[in-house]
Amino acid sequence: MFKKIVLAVCLALISCLPAAPVSALEAGDVVVRVNPAEQKITLEPGTILTGGVKVQNIGRKAFTFRPLTAPYWVKGDDYLPDFATETAYTKMHNWISFEQEEYHLEPGTEVEVPFRVRVPQDIPGGGQYAAIIFETRDSVDEQQSFQAVNRVASLLYAKVKGETRESGQITSQSLPSFFLGKPISADITIHNDGNLDFPVTHTLSVNDFFTGRSLLDPMNDDPHEERPGYSYAVILPDTSRLSTLTWDGSPRFGLFRVRETASFLDREEVFERVVFVCPIWLLALVIFFIVLAVIWIILRIVSRKKKRHVKYTV
Repeated sequence: MFKKIVLAVCLALISCLPAAPVSALEAGDVVVRVNPAEQKITLEPGTILTGGVKVQNIGRKAFTFRPLTAPYWVKGDDYLPDFATETAYTKMHNWISFEQEEYHLEPGTEVEVPFRVRVPQDIPGGGQYAAIIFETRDSVDEQQSFQAVNRVASLLYAKVKGETRESGQITSQSLPSFFLGKPISADITIHNDGNLDFPVTHTLSVNDFFTGRSLLDPMNDDPHEERPGYSYAVILPDTSRLSTLTWDGSPRFGLFRVRETASFLDREEVFERVVFVCPIWLLALVIFFIVLAVIWIILRIVSRKKKRHVKYTV
């Protein structure tokens, strides 16, 4: 989960920056890592909360970086990270301050960057979301027109005490009964209509239709590693999130019993279906033989009619 978040954050941030010349930096020169990649905190109106994020230099060169803040939100039901949109749920970045404006890190070292969240007295209860961004503008050649800018972020998921509401519902679900030349997959979209984020566990299990043998069981694998048939995600308030599970190793032909589950807010929704998987070439072959059979039957009928006509004429 953390690996996915860090990768998505880095890609989203870097994609918004001006392109730098290839000669500015070599791969591995400036590499920044943060720990933790995300934090869950609880805030109380009118109080101050302190915390910290460790920043590590795992590259080959020393660099200087600055801690910054930005709103954290998402775009669309595929949850593309958004570090610009201001909503009622992204005010927290304005409340965060740091002890220092700049830090220096030698290769193989780390530093903990303390931060302080000063919560306004009149803020309503509910979720607040922000990103603490660590930015370095160091480059190999300072004479370049553009300098390489590296950014990485640690996300803050906050719950502000007060009037809170947790509520969500499934708005769409898809588990087809027939897959033609494609692996077995299932989709589900869940909408959060409360004012707090909540986690969703989405699973997909597959059994052989005739023998009942388990072919895909997401609960048998290490829950801390990537695994097929399992997804864990967080849904922010007033957003919808799409989750798609695909069994890439599914057989190309067969009949299966497929079970899809979605667990959130102390409830579990279950969808079960008998699924038939068939490769395109096999379907084309079956259609070809059916067409041949139909043509043969038509020719037989025509031939019999001709024989009867000849008999009556004689």
